Amino acid sequence: MSRTRRQSIDVYRGLAILMMAAYHAIWDLNLYGLIEVGIGVDPVWISVQRSILTAFLLLVGAGLVLAHGEGIRWRGFWRREALLVAAAAGVSFVTYLQFGDYFAYFGVLHAIALGSLCALPFLRAPLWVAIGTALVVLVAPLWTNPLFDTRGLSWIGFFTTTPATADLVPLFPWFGVVLIGLIGMRLWRDAPAFTWTSTHPASRALALMGRWSLVIYLVHQPLLFGIVTPLANWVNTREEARLESFLGQCRQSCGVTGTAQFCTAYCACALDLTVRDNLWEAGPEDLTGMVALCTEMAK
Repeated sequence: MSRTRRQSIDVYRGLAILMMAAYHAIWDLNLYGLIEVGIGVDPVWISVQRSILTAFLLLVGAGLVLAHGEGIRWRGFWRREALLVAAAAGVSFVTYLQFGDYFAYFGVLHAIALGSLCALPFLRAPLWVAIGTALVVLVAPLWTNPLFDTRGLSWIGFFTTTPATADLVPLFPWFGVVLIGLIGMRLWRDAPAFTWTSTHPASRALALMGRWSLVIYLVHQPLLFGIVTPLANWVNTREEARLESFLGQCRQSCGVTGTAQFCTAYCACALDLTVRDNLWEAGPEDLTGMVALCTEMAK
């Protein structure tokens, strides 16, 4: 292993990428309507998403100290920056094709690339400078201005209304999290939490994921969509067939005594109530109210 890498940090990064993939899997299932969890609005899920993002950015700062603490290796740094910028541009392009104007114009990869560059002076600066800057960056977004609601400035972070986008990680306050990771590693570089090693298969697997986290980040969503999309199509096809079967049986049964016009209206009402109240398995005694209501509405 490279002397600038630590298994502990790679394991933590592997755990973060694993949690992110699990979060995105749930997000995709919710997007296609296979589950309903309110992932974009529920405070619990928003907290989960921000916790995962926080872990990633803390590790960015910590990783910078390990890689460049004794002197910036410019060739390696610029190679990594170029890779991040290319990957971020690719994510923007792909999400634009998929979501249109909702695309990720300044997501997590954009934030990591810019945050890594902005953090370089703090690798050797006095700790009090780094700590003071981190506090300012974290607190600054309490000041907002409508000027920053535009897409061209929203990435800075002082917007009054969160822009509509698939992913937005503004410089303020998230650069402050990168600095906290940098400060923490400078202070506790030799702490047991960051120096342990393990030969356990789970640790080795997570460390491998951590070393290839960028590749996993780029490929996991296409893989997830490749699984979820046909699954959603299959479920929707089955659901459509179920609805058509219900309407067909209802109209056939109703047609014995009712007119075609009455049966069309009655069965449409019955289907709506059955779906809304999940009455698929209901017994005759549970359908009395529905029958009476739909009969009145169809007259």
